Amino acid sequence: MSKLTDVSETLFVPMEGRVYSSRNCPKFFYDSKALEIYENLPENLKSKFEQDEYTYIASAMRSKNLDLYIKDFLNENPEGSIINLGCGMESLYERNDNQKANWFELDFPEVLKLRKNYLPPKTRDNYLPYSMFDYAWIDEVKKISDKSKLIIAAGLFHYFEEEQIVEFINNLQKIAPAYLVFDAVSTFGLKQSQKYMKKMNREDALMYFSVDDPNYLINKCSSNIKLLRMEKYYKYANYNSNLKFSTKIKMKVSDIFNMVKMIYLKIES
Repeated sequence: MSKLTDVSETLFVPMEGRVYSSRNCPKFFYDSKALEIYENLPENLKSKFEQDEYTYIASAMRSKNLDLYIKDFLNENPEGSIINLGCGMESLYERNDNQKANWFELDFPEVLKLRKNYLPPKTRDNYLPYSMFDYAWIDEVKKISDKSKLIIAAGLFHYFEEEQIVEFINNLQKIAPAYLVFDAVSTFGLKQSQKYMKKMNREDALMYFSVDDPNYLINKCSSNIKLLRMEKYYKYANYNSNLKFSTKIKMKVSDIFNMVKMIYLKIES
């Protein structure tokens, strides 16, 4: 297998968040597939980064939020398509497939090669070995489905400059009608994340993109891009789970100051 790129090497970090939650606070979030994969993962492929509980739970919350958006989308569009950008080792299909939708897993070829060992393509689950900025993936999706699409960018946009994200969002008009859901940190949250990554000696995977006011971002995009809603990151968190008090406080503070949020857009042609 070719060496993973610096950003691709982080694909096991969010999975470990799902594993931590599943083992220690399953009422918060449970992912049986993540547990299965992790138990069979060679030690040399497991993350070497020690995280505190809050960091693990932040990763698990991202997956919890995505499941909720997917459920709502598939309720309205049962034969629609789910496109997971930078899919890594995320098990969205395993948790949410309705036996009707088309699924697309997009990531670098070296990541998908590794992913196939643990999450091989299944019925209606298609692998797309592209960078998100190589818009050939759009043509591949359109060959398979002309239904409405939900595009997921989980923990992904942070690593790119605002100009790149605006250009990317505008290019999604080629695949309309579609919806885009992504998580974004505030300017303050971005600074905190950068400090954390430097502390972990991960300066090769620093974050650059932040959103304080989603309307500011939308105003930079095409008029065919509409903001449907912005939600606090921990809005749907189960605080009755077996979480440390300090973790709950950090979650509350994050939502009070909008340090992290989920943003949901509609893409029209």
